[in-house]
Amino acid sequence: MKIEGKKEVREMALDIIAYEGIDKLTMSHLAESLGISKATLYHYYKSKEEILEDIYISGHQALMHKGFKLSLDGSSEKILLSAAGPWLDLFTSEDTAAYLRMIFSLHLTDERAAEEYRSLSLMLYSQAEVIIGAITKGGLKEEKLYASLFSSLLITSLERILEEEAVDLESDIRAFASILEK
Repeated sequence: MKIEGKKEVREMALDIIAYEGIDKLTMSHLAESLGISKATLYHYYKSKEEILEDIYISGHQALMHKGFKLSLDGSSEKILLSAAGPWLDLFTSEDTAAYLRMIFSLHLTDERAAEEYRSLSLMLYSQAEVIIGAITKGGLKEEKLYASLFSSLLITSLERILEEEAVDLESDIRAFASILEK
């Protein structure tokens, strides 16, 4: 493999972490995976920590460029499904899925991953709160509970998608919408 810059090294390191685990990311294994010598690898990065820092910076930037708008028109089901769509796209997109997989696998042991995980969870919960408020028009005293349930449903489903498990998110959302309409 011909390496043209740090991007290829960073992407291979991210793939190793996301699909093999953080323990498998060594400079030797990374160089071998890239088909280059360790000396060549050290030309791009001086340490594993430097690679991780670059992964966090570029991964966070990729997530922030994926912004999306909420549509609050239609039935409960339509609103919830339209809100879930961009999150599903984010978690399955080629340029963010490996990074998210890394975040989810490391968030219990790595402070930087935990920070990113909390940010994603908070963004999702905040959107869920707006969505539930719009659907119920403020007429449900348990709005925060339902927002928490909806965001938990999404984050759990999305995490399962990252783990390549079968998920029927649409059916889950339809069931949740039917609860809201009662």
